[in-house]
Amino acid sequence: RKWQVTDCFFGGSFDIPTEERLRIDRPYYRIDKDALQHVLSPQNANYRVVLANHMSEAISTNLYSPTGSLLHDDTGSTIRLRTTSSPPDDSDTRSIRAKLIVDCTGHETKLVLKDTASPSLPAGFQIAYGALVTVDDTSSPDPSKIGPYDKEAMTLFDYRTDHFDGDEERRQKAERSPTFMYAMPIKGNQIFFEETSLVARPAISFQECKERCLTRLEHLGIRVMDVEEEEFCYIPMGGALPAKQQRVIAFGGAAAMVHPSTGYNLCRNMMGAGAVAKAIQDGLMVGDGADASPADAVRKHVNLDKVAGSAYDAMWSPENVAQRNFAVFGGEYLMKQNVEGLRGFFDGFFRLPLGMWAGFLAGWPGLPNNDKHETWIARLTFGLTFVSKLPPKVGLNMFLSIVSYSLSEGIALPQSVTPLFGKPGSYDYQDIPKNQGDVAAKNEARRMIEESKMDVDVPVPFEDESSSVKKEIDAVPST
Repeated sequence: RKWQVTDCFFGGSFDIPTEERLRIDRPYYRIDKDALQHVLSPQNANYRVVLANHMSEAISTNLYSPTGSLLHDDTGSTIRLRTTSSPPDDSDTRSIRAKLIVDCTGHETKLVLKDTASPSLPAGFQIAYGALVTVDDTSSPDPSKIGPYDKEAMTLFDYRTDHFDGDEERRQKAERSPTFMYAMPIKGNQIFFEETSLVARPAISFQECKERCLTRLEHLGIRVMDVEEEEFCYIPMGGALPAKQQRVIAFGGAAAMVHPSTGYNLCRNMMGAGAVAKAIQDGLMVGDGADASPADAVRKHVNLDKVAGSAYDAMWSPENVAQRNFAVFGGEYLMKQNVEGLRGFFDGFFRLPLGMWAGFLAGWPGLPNNDKHETWIARLTFGLTFVSKLPPKVGLNMFLSIVSYSLSEGIALPQSVTPLFGKPGSYDYQDIPKNQGDVAAKNEARRMIEESKMDVDVPVPFEDESSSVKKEIDAVPST
């Protein structure tokens, strides 16, 4: 479904009246996940589906436990899968052979190691309780609304806390650990409500979100007649990127592709999938010339570690890592704010030029308005413009947070908004030099041994022992 406009409520702070609505003249779309899956899974596609679970856990770079559960070699990978939910034995496991493995098992993957070489903070968590409900609107004074929420608008944020007036303890708790209402009218008197903690570490509880949701609805005079569905939303945000030099290619949540300030993921994944697939295809297929198509290509032995590195670089190029580092700071800043800070932050955010705020929400190469954020100068311009839109108290707090974060977390943030610290490291495969020692010295020794008058075995490769050469010399009498 499409809503033509998007509404927000940030009242209660900075002289913004509690009932004041901020309307954003931009449409909001709800994706039909079943239809999307159908479109992405054509019946005539050249692949097969195996319903099974992996049993492997990465314990070091390209090493896994249990032994033999996932093995890499120079022509591909072999992974053992468990086909039942019971403890595995030989009868309920099967081995799958593949050129490459792409891991889409989510943020808490066990197949891919996280980067420990670069400093990073733990992930924050977006938690939400949602319910698709039917409400009683027979006595509503305005049939075009459900409570304060327009039926023809998607309400993205309602950060008001007046529903806790009279309960000082709960009000203070809600102000320290804010949540907002997300209201999505579906049809008639059917609507989806969701009480959401944008990002927190540790996560707020689902029960707290549910209780706040019900309290808010009661305060707004919205009477629920039937609950059709419930949703429990758990989205890790930020955290470490995958470690480099891994053969298994992480993607989506496993590759930390979730927007670290917003939790958005779907469009980023769909845009990133094409680039990753192309990197894999280009690495596996070598054509007859620069203009050769995949159909004309010929297979040859390829370095699969190099292909995996190219796939990772298609996701996390140095430029994209720098853009992510900027957004990671945003997530860290947001999770430290009370409700007053968040009201001021978002009221200023949506007063930015459309391209600036929309580009930040997208935050991925190829998505609309990403050009407003994909270079250091664009991000610096965004930051300076944004601060000018904030209430002075929030702007000062952000400035101090930038200084504090840069001192405690290193160069990641300064590197994302200046040219002074170079670029983040690349995921491109780095060839590891073979430990051959001093070849010239060894060849000289071999030549001198061959020329020696001593009766010796000339060193040869182990696989070619039959070619050992003997040198004849004068016999030495035994004593």
